[in-house]
Amino acid sequence: MDELLGIADGYHDVHGQWHDTPHETRELLRAIMGQPTPAEPLWFVDEGDQHHLQGRCRLLQEDGTDRGEVDTLPGDLPIGYHTLEPVDGGPATRLVVAPRSCPPAPHGWGVAAQVYSLWRPDAWGIGDLRDVEQLGQAIAARSGTALLLSPLHAPAPSRPQEPSPYYPSSRRWLNPLHLPIHDPAPSELRNEPGGMIDRDTVWGAKRQHLSQRFQDEANGTDWRGWARAQGPDLWRYCTWNALADRHGAAWRTWPAELQHPDSPAVQDLPLSDHQFAANCEFHAWTQWLMDRELGLTADGAGVALIGDLAVGCSSDGADAWLHQDLMALGVSVGAPPDPFNAAGQDWGLPPFVPWKLRAAHYAPFIAMVRAACRHMGGLRIDHVMGLFRQFWIPAGTSPAAGAYVHLPAHELLAIIRLEAARAGTFVVGEDLGTVEPHVRDALRSSGILGTKVWWFDTACEHWAQPNLATVTTHDLPTVAGVWFGADGSDGMQHALRGLGAADAREAAAEVHHLVATSPSQLVLATTDDLAGMVERPNHPGTTSDQMPNWTRRLATRVEALFDAEPGASITAALRQARVSISRDAADGM
Repeated sequence: MDELLGIADGYHDVHGQWHDTPHETRELLRAIMGQPTPAEPLWFVDEGDQHHLQGRCRLLQEDGTDRGEVDTLPGDLPIGYHTLEPVDGGPATRLVVAPRSCPPAPHGWGVAAQVYSLWRPDAWGIGDLRDVEQLGQAIAARSGTALLLSPLHAPAPSRPQEPSPYYPSSRRWLNPLHLPIHDPAPSELRNEPGGMIDRDTVWGAKRQHLSQRFQDEANGTDWRGWARAQGPDLWRYCTWNALADRHGAAWRTWPAELQHPDSPAVQDLPLSDHQFAANCEFHAWTQWLMDRELGLTADGAGVALIGDLAVGCSSDGADAWLHQDLMALGVSVGAPPDPFNAAGQDWGLPPFVPWKLRAAHYAPFIAMVRAACRHMGGLRIDHVMGLFRQFWIPAGTSPAAGAYVHLPAHELLAIIRLEAARAGTFVVGEDLGTVEPHVRDALRSSGILGTKVWWFDTACEHWAQPNLATVTTHDLPTVAGVWFGADGSDGMQHALRGLGAADAREAAAEVHHLVATSPSQLVLATTDDLAGMVERPNHPGTTSDQMPNWTRRLATRVEALFDAEPGASITAALRQARVSISRDAADGM
């Protein structure tokens, strides 16, 4: 492996066959990543550890407390981002003190929901945070403990609106499409149950409503105080949004002087263009609204909300523009060819260059994780293996020409533990597929739950306890889809029919009962299975022309998910099994 850049010499595929990294790919990645340059020292230690220093230093805590001169790190140093200043001169060291484990997850059952798909008769054509609160309350009323949400990351404000919550403009900021609006919906918004979501029309209507409301609230002190507290990062993000409104989201097609956030032309715009500045303020105000509404939703839901952190961002989006100096924009993250996808996968997500991100003291990563934990009882990290290594595909090549690049996972995990501990948020890693053993060992050592899916492993009685368990995911078939032969593989059909159920309702209840009797810490049913949906939310590897991915509403309102079939039977099976597991665990203590 290239030790400086982390480029792997090759990889073993799912059959154990070795694939060398092509020489051309290695050289191209070296050119894209550049050679590491000296940076201020960065040191990670575990909470409570005492270390002898090489030289005497002044220790400054993150909160400004001056601990004076020390030659040994004190064992009572709180978690956080501190500074060591050598007494005899030299560069200061950024000291990161992290807890040894993330907060524990609750034991019990819950629901996984695609937020956009939630339906109620008076909604504005898309699921919103009011639906989330109602769903959480319905789960809590039936003794459930958790609600996993699809990513709430922000898309570009321009059209067309991106349907996939896993391909956001920014992973730090929130999607105003999910703001609940209490006024009656305009007649042009279609809102039939089970229908398709027209995000462009929904956003057009919501934006018009919000713009009119902002005229009355623009001078409000509450939102302005909140915005100031976010620092320059919010205003830089809002500047990108205002530019996207004016020029479209593809920022690399903008006028050259606007393609970098630090350019004089970009810095001057809010000062010289009153309309542009007002638009920036509008976008800041909508972020305040979303943050406030999400906090109220979390308080009122009655269960632990679990946020979902996507694996990357759009190359055309705000994060890529803001952090372009730290990213490999000539590269896309994906997956190598395998038996499930012979051509491999190109996800179109630009990665951070590991050495550049570290040289920036992980500032964008810290901000992103902190935002993802805010108001959340739990956090799911999509494709958690991406913290350890990523499959990089140079632009203009196929996945077969890609290479794995290794990341400083122990440092990234320390940041996750730190931010999760501060927020009181438990963490789940989506570790499905081919995962190296040391990855799962590192996740368990950090107190991060793994993931189990029944379609992939039906021996649920052997699943380990530190897992979040489900029957399916948003990328896999629903129970009804497999039962009726509309989706899924022969193996899935055989496994489901092998349960001996008489119909789809009974099959759904039985398979969820099996998963709920596993030792797994937390068990979730999807809203799609509760509603008896045949279509799954997403078909990976397909385009919107082929499949209506991420656009289908549920065919029933939130309350009916648990009262009608198959939701009622699934809920009863989950409750019965989880209560039994808890009782057995208590008896064994």
